[in-house]
Amino acid sequence: MKLLDSITKPSWVAGFKVIIFRCQKCGRSLALGRLSARKAGIKMRDRWFCSSRCFTVAAEEDIAELLRRAHEQAENVSRMPLGLSLVSRGLLTSTQLKDVVNQQKEKGGEIGELLVRLGSVSERQITTVRATQWGCPVFTVPKHAVQTAVEFPLGLMSACSAIPLHYVAATKLLLVGFVQSVEYGLLYAIEQITGCKTQPCFVTPSEFQAQLEKKEHQAAEVAEESRKEVRIEGVQSAAEIARLLCSYGIALEADEAAIVRCKDYVWARLRSGLKEVDLLFKAC
Repeated sequence: MKLLDSITKPSWVAGFKVIIFRCQKCGRSLALGRLSARKAGIKMRDRWFCSSRCFTVAAEEDIAELLRRAHEQAENVSRMPLGLSLVSRGLLTSTQLKDVVNQQKEKGGEIGELLVRLGSVSERQITTVRATQWGCPVFTVPKHAVQTAVEFPLGLMSACSAIPLHYVAATKLLLVGFVQSVEYGLLYAIEQITGCKTQPCFVTPSEFQAQLEKKEHQAAEVAEESRKEVRIEGVQSAAEIARLLCSYGIALEADEAAIVRCKDYVWARLRSGLKEVDLLFKAC
């Protein structure tokens, strides 16, 4: 991403028709050949920006809107509590439910985890009931590390207890496994960043944890210069996030950027040709 001077080029360059770019922030127009267009400015949400200054201003505006926007709960349908669902299916007695609720009040913890720890029900039974509550299938995760052509940051996997499981290139469909509930904000963010479609399903906590650890191990083995994820904690404002995003964009010579929000994070993906870098900002 470079600040460019005015460029005058003929209508045809080396046999390639030139492309007219107009900056969406300052209105500046550039005529660039197809071979040189990728290194001129940066594209974000079908908008093109001629310089780091214009990109930073536009990114700050987008990020400020994401930070201002109140979290909207996409799913408002009331669901029967997990404990009552287990009782209604004959998997738990009323006495067992009462005991675990009292234990939860005294020591805290998630009721499903407590029930599994006590041996009252199995992980698979808990997962099946949760999947039924959300109208989703249960996915049995293979023991080997799952590799998909579409990925999202490890930080969001941990925050949302979600893992990418399977990608169908023909339909651009990504299957995402959840543990306790479907995080629709994450599914929307993935679709906005990657352009693929998403489909939720459920996996057991142990399956999720095993896959997450394998992905973390794989990420740790990647050379520093090839890392695809950067986590930045404690950013204070949209302006600060935009400045950092621009700095990384310049260093990467990025030609495309996408920015979304998921839970307490601003997720930005920078692309330079085939290379992609995820920036995960934890806002204060």
